[in-house]
Amino acid sequence: MELHDKYKPGRLDGNAEIYNPDRRDPNAAERWREMNTTERIKSFREYYLKPLIIGVIALAIAIYFIYYLTRPSEDELFFAALFNVYITVEDDDEMPGDFKKYLGLDDKIDTDRIIIKSYYDSVLSDTEMNNFFAKKRYDIFITDEERFKTYAKTDNYKDLSEVLPSDLYEKYNDVMVYSNNQTHKDTNEEFPYGISLENSRYTFYDEHDNVIKKPVAGIVINSKRTDTAIKFINFLMD
Repeated sequence: MELHDKYKPGRLDGNAEIYNPDRRDPNAAERWREMNTTERIKSFREYYLKPLIIGVIALAIAIYFIYYLTRPSEDELFFAALFNVYITVEDDDEMPGDFKKYLGLDDKIDTDRIIIKSYYDSVLSDTEMNNFFAKKRYDIFITDEERFKTYAKTDNYKDLSEVLPSDLYEKYNDVMVYSNNQTHKDTNEEFPYGISLENSRYTFYDEHDNVIKKPVAGIVINSKRTDTAIKFINFLMD
């Protein structure tokens, strides 16, 4: 039985485009020019819209992060960094304003110029911390005792025996936290780099909301506002 004509195998003409040795597919620009408006809108939505949105968001984040790291810091009055140590949301909101009052500053001075910021372990936090430390923006580091001594051993704190007035050094003598450091690594001698905040007016917590038994504050080795940092320690302990 013969197949119906419409089902008979077909054969391409010898001049068909597929046999053309110079044949090439149109590039994206050529295909775009050949589309009508409706086809262009559909193609844009299918192939370009999502990557464009992701790219814009990534660019915005990068611009903000670069600006945040490089923005001028002349207007800052004080910067305390808390490492894996947290205070309550209420204290976080009120502490900068309370410290401003403690300093006796004019009400017109923006509270945002007093920065109290908590960090947790992450690549972004490490990047920011290293950058801010290099720019001498930090004045106080607060963390748990174990981490505090780790930072002290890498020369991150000022020796309190050298920066505290004699009366304050005597006042805080019983709550001093001692550690060795890189400079004296070949000896067993320890130095007073921190103040225990165990009896501070504030309670400090870890990431699981457990009370940290012995949070410690130290004055950052390259702080440009040592006097303000000392006043902050007094503020915490009074």
